[in-house]
Amino acid sequence: MVVAALLAAGGCALSAPPAATTLAATNPGDLAELDGRTRQALALAEQAPADVDAAIAASRWLFLAADLRLQRATVAWLAAHPEASRAEVLAADDQVADDVRSEIASLCTRGLQLADTAAQMRADDVRVRLHQALHVSLLAWANGPARSLFAGFGPKLVKAIDAAVALDPAHDGAAPLRLAGRFRGKAPWPYGDLAAAEQALARAVQLAPGIVNHLFYGDVLARLDRIDAANVQWQAAAAAAADETTQWSAELLRTQVRERLARR
Repeated sequence: MVVAALLAAGGCALSAPPAATTLAATNPGDLAELDGRTRQALALAEQAPADVDAAIAASRWLFLAADLRLQRATVAWLAAHPEASRAEVLAADDQVADDVRSEIASLCTRGLQLADTAAQMRADDVRVRLHQALHVSLLAWANGPARSLFAGFGPKLVKAIDAAVALDPAHDGAAPLRLAGRFRGKAPWPYGDLAAAEQALARAVQLAPGIVNHLFYGDVLARLDRIDAANVQWQAAAAAAADETTQWSAELLRTQVRERLARR
């Protein structure tokens, strides 16, 4: 599972349609299948608003659908820019077009609503806190720093990440630690902290050596100018098997890994 943080986009707020509208659009192959499963999960949650597990499940599917859009758009940008430097490859997700950002904001707005509702009923569930954090992270990325600051995304994201890590750092392939590392590794001041990012991702890789953990750890090492160490992590990411969370995006992630290894 891949997430961005408070990155550089400004201007007016993105226009985000309802999640049901985004999910009803005609899309190719894997995205159509994932959207179909997400629609089913969302319908179940809306039919039983007091069912915490249904809300969490729908929130999870909404995040997966949003993340797959991000990975597809990132790979498309890389394919269109074969001369990009490694630094540009590392920041390729910043280049995603506004229409994709709008779709992602649409899905994550609804996903966050469901996670927030679940938190009122089961605040100590790591799944609730993780999905609050995941959706806020993508909403902050989609909306940019100025709007994210106004919306209070930064403090809410830190609170949700810290709660998820405290509840179960190993949950879902060490997703709480992965998100903590990714956020600290990409966020601007006052949230950015490469040393903290490295520590979180080293622990994530130790607990769960999966594609995304190795990929994100390599990215932080590269930002610390430790390219040899970064290459080791990216090579491990390329060889890692997909898990339940990354089954939809695994090949897209491996493509991004190969681009990192190939560029200078």
